[in-house]
Amino acid sequence: MSNYWEKKPLFLFKQKSFDFIVEEILPFKLDGKGDAFFVYFEKQNMTTMWVIEHLCRELKISRLTLGVAWLKDKDAITRQRISIYQSALKRIWGEKVFLEKLSNVARIIETTYHVKPVQMTDNITNHFAIRLRAAQKLWQETKEKAKSIIEKLFAEGFPNFFGTQRFGINGKNWEIGKAIVEKKTSIKDSFEARFKLQAYASWLFNQYLKERLSLWREMLEGEILKNWEITWPVWGDDTKLANPNTKAWEFQKQFIEKYKINSDFFSCFKKNKIFGIPRTIWVKPTESHVRYQWDDLLIEFNLGSWSYASILIYQMLESLEKLQEKSK
Repeated sequence: MSNYWEKKPLFLFKQKSFDFIVEEILPFKLDGKGDAFFVYFEKQNMTTMWVIEHLCRELKISRLTLGVAWLKDKDAITRQRISIYQSALKRIWGEKVFLEKLSNVARIIETTYHVKPVQMTDNITNHFAIRLRAAQKLWQETKEKAKSIIEKLFAEGFPNFFGTQRFGINGKNWEIGKAIVEKKTSIKDSFEARFKLQAYASWLFNQYLKERLSLWREMLEGEILKNWEITWPVWGDDTKLANPNTKAWEFQKQFIEKYKINSDFFSCFKKNKIFGIPRTIWVKPTESHVRYQWDDLLIEFNLGSWSYASILIYQMLESLEKLQEKSK
């Protein structure tokens, strides 16, 4: 019996959707007037894209009609904003019809107007509230060590991988993007093609970061910084790389050759109007708080739109698992 209990993990994540709550924070204040109608809504156990597709199907509008900042997790309670221009509202018989269709799949929190729609390029912040459920009764010493591990992780940061949700339900979107670059397939829908190519660019970023982690947080001569943090591009047209004849360039050159990132690659991204974006390879959460409710860990933190909480949570659970191994 004792061996059975030793094998149990200390904590489990996401037993219920309300163990993972995400709230979007915009980088600008909504004016309350303007051409863009904003709806702040809450969804549960569905993707943002599913909500968008539902509205497009029910209202017979293009996906480009709707504005969202970023896609939110499926297996969670998430709160975010969607926008639509007044001119588009008039074509579908106004606010009431739009809200009726949205309320069929989500809870409306509030509505307002602003001078411009919310966009994928908006540098939003997400606030996360997470519960790690204790899988067994914890000694006070274990609880203190677990809390310290989480706090240390917040202080040091974590590798900024793209999460699995970036690659679609079956995780194959990047492969389709790669096939588009290699001219092995084509997609007529420009929005869909861009989505697949961006998934491929994200996958390439993850591959680079896996190799780059061998150097930990050591900075290479020539690496490009953003807010004093090391970056690597999410590939696209006009991607900026390290200067030749630097240590960073030698490291990056090997990666470029390995994954055949050539003129055809860049031409494809230019044709689809996808530009390269520098992404920090290491990220630190902000506004973090860690406390217990009974034996459960309640964790809150903020992350920028270009970071995935799922990666941080994986790091948490991996670190806590090591704690359990040390205690055996």
